[in-house]
Amino acid sequence: MNDKIVGHVVGVHGFCVKVELASEIKSPVRAHLSNLQGASLAISINAYLSFSIGAGQYAIGIVTDLDARDSFEPSNEELSLELTKPRRVATIQLLGTLKPVFRSESYRFDPGISILPTLDTPAEIVEKYLLDALFDDAPKRNKPEDHPDGEPFDSGLRIGIAIAPGNQIVKGSFNDLFSRPLAIVGNTGSGKSNTVSHLIQQSQKDRITNRPKVFILDINGEYASAFGKPEPGDGRKPNYLYVNGKELGLPVWLMNTHEACIWLSVAEQTQQPALINLWSVAKGGKFDKGNIKNNVQEAILRINHILGVIDSNSFNKALDIKQIWSAFNGYLKGIGLNDAIKKLIATINNTIVAADEKKCSKSYGADEPELKTNLQQLRDGLSNLTTAEPEITQQSANKPIYFSLDYLQNSTELYKAASIEEGDQSFRQFLRGLLLRIGNRLQDQRWYCFFNYDNLGIKSFRDWLEKLGIGSETEGNDVCVIDCSMIDYEILPYVCGIIGRLLLELREHAPSMKRFHEPWVAVLEEAHNYVCPVRQNESRGLSVSREAFERIAKEGRKFGLSLIVASQRPGDISPTVLSQCANFIMHRLQNPDDIEHFRRIVPSQSRRLLDQITILSAGEAIVLGSSFHVPARVQVDRPEKAPHSQSSAPHLSWKPDSQTRFDLDEALSYWKIEEVKETESSKEV
Repeated sequence: MNDKIVGHVVGVHGFCVKVELASEIKSPVRAHLSNLQGASLAISINAYLSFSIGAGQYAIGIVTDLDARDSFEPSNEELSLELTKPRRVATIQLLGTLKPVFRSESYRFDPGISILPTLDTPAEIVEKYLLDALFDDAPKRNKPEDHPDGEPFDSGLRIGIAIAPGNQIVKGSFNDLFSRPLAIVGNTGSGKSNTVSHLIQQSQKDRITNRPKVFILDINGEYASAFGKPEPGDGRKPNYLYVNGKELGLPVWLMNTHEACIWLSVAEQTQQPALINLWSVAKGGKFDKGNIKNNVQEAILRINHILGVIDSNSFNKALDIKQIWSAFNGYLKGIGLNDAIKKLIATINNTIVAADEKKCSKSYGADEPELKTNLQQLRDGLSNLTTAEPEITQQSANKPIYFSLDYLQNSTELYKAASIEEGDQSFRQFLRGLLLRIGNRLQDQRWYCFFNYDNLGIKSFRDWLEKLGIGSETEGNDVCVIDCSMIDYEILPYVCGIIGRLLLELREHAPSMKRFHEPWVAVLEEAHNYVCPVRQNESRGLSVSREAFERIAKEGRKFGLSLIVASQRPGDISPTVLSQCANFIMHRLQNPDDIEHFRRIVPSQSRRLLDQITILSAGEAIVLGSSFHVPARVQVDRPEKAPHSQSSAPHLSWKPDSQTRFDLDEALSYWKIEEVKETESSKEV
C-alpha cells in the first residue's frame, strides 16, 4: 500500500466527501518517505487530505468529522446477523484545487473545484510542498495597474502556526490584510491585543518610516509598550487625550455642523439653522441676510421628507408632517421670498393646521393630493431661487478652520446668525437655551480635550495634523498611539468618530491618482464601545462615531484608509462595519449570539470550524477571508513587545507576603483627587 494513502472515497455529496479509512490504520499519525517533516497527523479533525483528480492536480479538503459505524452481514447458512469490523468514515469538506504552475515545480491554489473526486479515489496525506502552496504562499492581492509583470507587489505576512498539520507556517496577504477591513474578535483574555500588536509589528519589519501608517485608538491605554511609545511624563490625567505620550487636543472647530448640532442637542426647528450659520461665520464666512443658500437647500430637504411621509403608511402621518413643517419654517426665517412662494407656504400651512384640528392621523383625505401638488410646486420655486441667486460668499461650515472659543459665547453673533429682529423676543427665548447649553459645555471639564487647543498652540488644521505626525518627519512615528483611556465614556464616541472622519476626509481631498500613496490603517480597539448598532435611547454621540466608521468601512478602501476592528462582543458591532470586513481572526468566543452572528456571514466551508471556537486556548484563532487560501485553526505568534493587557494572578497576589499591593494613594493622585483633611475648626463646628 502507498504510504501516503489513508483511505478511499465512498461518497460524494456536493463538496462534501466521505472517505472510508484503511483498516490497517490505527493511529492518527502517519509517516512516509516523501514527507520532509517526518510524521504528520493524517486523520485527525482539522487535518488536510488531498485527492488526485488528474493532470497533476489535487482537490484539497479538511477533515470535519470522524465516525465509526458497525456493519452487519447475513450468514450464508442461517438467518442470523454476524458482527463484522466497524467501518471508519471521515467527512471531508473540499476547499479548492492545487494546480501545477506551467514550466515550474510549484503549485498554485484555486478556490474553485471543476472536477470532484470520484468513488474509490484514494485519499492521501498532503505533502509538504503542497501545504506550503496552501499556507506559506499567501494570495497575491491588489496589483497596481502600472506594475510590471513578474515583479513582486505583495508578500505573505506571518500569522502563526497551523494546529493541524503541526509546524506549518500560515501567512496572509500583506496587501489584503491592511487594505480592507479586518475583524479581530474574542473574549477577554483570548489574545486579541497580542494579535493586533503582532500584525502591526510584522508589518513594520523592513518598512519602518518616520511617517505614520497606523493610528491606534487605544481605549485602555495598553499599546504604548508594544510600540516603544513613552508614557505621559507626569502620568495620565483625567479628561486628557494623548498621542504617543504627549498631550493632544481635539479642537471644537474640527467638528462639522452635523456633529456640532448633536453635541449641543439643538432643536431642529429653531436652533439648528442659527447654529449652522454661526458655525459658518465663525470659520470665516460672510453672513449676508436674505442670501443664505444653505438654509434654502435644507428647507428643500424637509419638503422631500414630507413628500416621503405622505407616500408612506405611517400611523402618525399628520403629526410627523407637522413636526417636519415646523423645521421647514425655521430654515426660511429671515430670508426674502417672492409672493408666489409666500402664497404656497400659507396654503400648505392652512392645510396642515386644519388637519391638526380635525385630529387626522393616517391620511389627509381629499386634501392629500392637493397638499402633495403644492409641496412639489414649493420645492420647484425654492430650487429656482437658489439657482438664480449668486453663490454665497461664506466658508463651508464643515471645513476644519480655527476660531476662538469666545465666539461661541457671543450672543450678538448668534442672534445675527439667526436673523432675529430687534423686537422678536419669542425667538430669542429659543436661542437663550442654546447659549446656555454652549456655556455648560465650556464649563464641563469632561470636554477639556476639545478646548485646550490654544494652550497647545494648535492654530490650524495643519498644526493638529502635525501633532499626529502627518506631514512631519519624526523618528519612530510610524505607529500613532492615540491614548483615549482617560476620556469619559460619554465623550469617547465624539473623540473617536471625529478623528476617523477627519482621516477619511483628508484622504478624500487628495488628487485622485495619489489617494493610494502611503495608505493608512485605523485600529478600533474595544470597538463595541463606540461603533455599536442603532439602539433606542442611545447616547447621541454614538451616532457620530458609528456614521464615521461605517463610511470608512464602505468607502475607505478607495481612498487608502482601512480598519482593524477589535472587539470582545462582535454582536455589539454595527452590522454595516462587520459586513464590510474581508478577513476575520476569531479567538475564543462563548456567547451563542456572537457565534451565531458569524455563522451567518462566513463562507459555508468555514462554518464547521466555528464549532471549535468555544474551546480555543489563549492565542489560538480561526483565520479566514480573502487574505488566506483556506480557513485554518492557528496558534498566533506572540508579539515581540507585548501590550499591557495581561491577566492578574490572584494565587500570587493574594498571599500575605505579596509585594504587589494596590496603591490607593497613587491611584488617587493619577485621578487628581486630593483628600480634604479635617481641620480643628471643622471639628468644633
